Amino acid sequence: MSIAVPSLPTEFNPWTPSGQNSATAMVMAQVWPQAFVVSGDSEATAALDSQGTLSLFGPQGAELVSVNPETVVYSINPAARWSDGTPITAADFIYNWREQLVVGPTLSAADPLVGYEDIKSIKGSNHGKTVTVVFSKPYADWESLFSYLVPAHIATKYGWTTAFDHFDANKVISGGPFMITSVDPGKELVLSRNPHYWGHPAQLDRIIFRVERSRKAILGGLANGTIDIAQLTPDALLNSIVSASGDLEEQPSASPMLWQLAFNLPSAELNDVSVRQGIAISIDRHQLITNTVGFGAPSAETSGNRLYASGAPGSQGNDSAYAQVDMSQALTLFGQAGDVLSANGYLLDSTGAPVVLSLVGPAGNRVVDEVEAQLQAQLLQVGVTLVVHNVAQSALLSTVLPSGNYELALVPYLVSAFPSTNAVLYTAPVGPTPVVPIASAPGSSSLPSPVAPALEITGDEQEPDTTAIGAVTRNILGYNDPALTALFAQAASELNATSEADLYNEIDIDLWNDMPTLPLFQMPTMLVTRDTVVNVSDTQTLAGPLWDAQDWALQLSPPPTTTTTNPG
Repeated sequence: MSIAVPSLPTEFNPWTPSGQNSATAMVMAQVWPQAFVVSGDSEATAALDSQGTLSLFGPQGAELVSVNPETVVYSINPAARWSDGTPITAADFIYNWREQLVVGPTLSAADPLVGYEDIKSIKGSNHGKTVTVVFSKPYADWESLFSYLVPAHIATKYGWTTAFDHFDANKVISGGPFMITSVDPGKELVLSRNPHYWGHPAQLDRIIFRVERSRKAILGGLANGTIDIAQLTPDALLNSIVSASGDLEEQPSASPMLWQLAFNLPSAELNDVSVRQGIAISIDRHQLITNTVGFGAPSAETSGNRLYASGAPGSQGNDSAYAQVDMSQALTLFGQAGDVLSANGYLLDSTGAPVVLSLVGPAGNRVVDEVEAQLQAQLLQVGVTLVVHNVAQSALLSTVLPSGNYELALVPYLVSAFPSTNAVLYTAPVGPTPVVPIASAPGSSSLPSPVAPALEITGDEQEPDTTAIGAVTRNILGYNDPALTALFAQAASELNATSEADLYNEIDIDLWNDMPTLPLFQMPTMLVTRDTVVNVSDTQTLAGPLWDAQDWALQLSPPPTTTTTNPG
């Protein structure tokens, strides 16, 4: 059974800057043990084997046994062991905790560093098969901890990063249903059923990751049978290929990447909240989606929440004030900042100069180009001229945004299933005081010529691991609200799920009021599978459909059809 992927891991430890990406997450989701995984409905659930029993733990599983102090007891399956025969014990938990405290600051917002920092002690008992974790203060997202458990005895000997920076079967060992058996760099990786796995074995003998570097190649592989599973952006061509195939099926889903319009608050034109609100209420997000991603995914929706993925427990839309475009309200808001609409339809600032804003986005992305064109057209309706400067995504994420050399940016944010890990996106701003480039409208003789951003930055201003993960991972907005920071801390410590969700939605409502970003949409995806492959489902995480690949199975023949005959 084969799955198309754009690349293979070059670092097999997901808890390193170069390993924190979808390629590594997809492969290692079935190789290293996980306490909890995020299911298809975006809910944390204990990792299970192919028969639905706990894969890492014994019958007691992982249990919150006390809230004062918060104490979690993990009961490891007595038979649990690494594929080299070494038992999985409390030593692995303790080592992972200590190393996370070291590497956490270099990782993205998806890393639950705050949870590891809140652990007071970890103790092993029962020959290391019982792990007792005591927190110094409550941490609501404790289920986010101890995923992709790194084998301590290997990493201690060879290094947290260096042990796994290439495939070595003696180092990249398995503690899960599958193990890596071969890697052809840049071409193919094979996961085979782990013969040393103590739980119920995986249904499939092997899963082959095949690198396909173009959409055309993936579609060709689906059509000729060399690819059985693929994740693609939906469009009419994909739909027609699936319809014509006779043996392919589609499952609509959504990427964990939330595309937002980011505002650089320290910039001269955008430091007034009235201007940001005026821009937001001028944008018809529903029409924007219909004219862009909605062509291939009619079910695509606007995102009304920054902290929860679509459909996740606790999620609610907090965007009612911006559900409809209101041009009159937009002009009123602009007026509060001293901007007025001229007779020729241009918005003028307090000095009488036309309001011209620059927008930067990732180059070479068709959907981004379409969205930018929609934003230009819609904002022009209220007299705002938008000039686009696109750059390579790696440069955009790692240098342009954290250095503050932008006004508006169209960028993806990774939405974690654990909202406490999203706090660093909206607190503790990074980067120096921004130097915002002058922008202008092409063809307008009354405005200055466009000037590209001047990227004068140092390594200190670069955002850690953002290029590998492909999303914003820090607060690049210049936004700093101490009250909001305190709310994030309160929510992270709230062990009552309902109260926790209320707090995070309160935070999101505050963000809608302050408007440091305007959420647009989660990028829609289509999971395409051969109809002989069953039990495949997607999840809004970097692991994608691999989250429960131990359940995948081949149905060699379609289920029999039954006919009813009339005996009379």
